[in-house]
Amino acid sequence: MAKPDIDVIARIPFFSKLPTHDLMAILAITQVRAIDKGNNLFSERDEADGLYVILSGSFQIYILSGLKGGPPKVLATIEKGNYVGEYGLIDGNPRSASVKALIGGEVLFLPSQGFAFLLETQPSIAICIIDYLCDVVMNAPKLKINSPKVELIKTKNLKPNLHNMKSLSAIMREHNRMMSVK
Repeated sequence: MAKPDIDVIARIPFFSKLPTHDLMAILAITQVRAIDKGNNLFSERDEADGLYVILSGSFQIYILSGLKGGPPKVLATIEKGNYVGEYGLIDGNPRSASVKALIGGEVLFLPSQGFAFLLETQPSIAICIIDYLCDVVMNAPKLKINSPKVELIKTKNLKPNLHNMKSLSAIMREHNRMMSVK
């Protein structure tokens, strides 16, 4: 399986403003994986291991209903160009949903450990991601932030470190969880 070109990484919103050399560094630590129809890419509550970009196939994102034996709640169907696991890539928290292959295909996997190393060695990547996360938090519908750091988030003046990325990811995970149960 050959690696895709750099455009696959560049289309991910929190990487889209990175220069080519940073995108190449990210692409260099990725792996292409085949996923058969019916197999889960990952399951709700699994430990996060990285980000997955859909190269081919069709995948369903769902959460468990909470009722023993109850049907899962389908959140979305994703195909080529979509991605999942972005918050797990950053914060390492367990998966908040499951992803199952409806049609087998390939995914590009970006492992969390390699990505954490890149954040430490290439600060431009961390800056780009913190700016993106600040924008996402500030533009999330119906999200009210009660934090002394709200002004720093608005002005994108948070230090570009993993701690702040994890905090912003936690805000968005909670917001997304609240929106998915409505």
